[in-house]
Amino acid sequence: MSNKYLVSFVALFSSVAHAHPGEHHGGFFSVIGHLLSEPDHLILALLAVVIGAAGALYFRKRNSR
Repeated sequence: MSNKYLVSFVALFSSVAHAHPGEHHGGFFSVIGHLLSEPDHLILALLAVVIGAAGALYFRKRNSR
């Protein structure tokens, strides 16, 4: 039974994702420029920040009790 969950987890959260064609070649600033100029990357970055901030607030309140 646990193998089903493991396979499902790996299938859903695999590291291979093809959001758009092409690769991110170039220097560090080229990659950062690409990530900040694409709307889909910006939305996911904003979502990561919101989830991180919510998690930090939750654990801060939980530990202060």
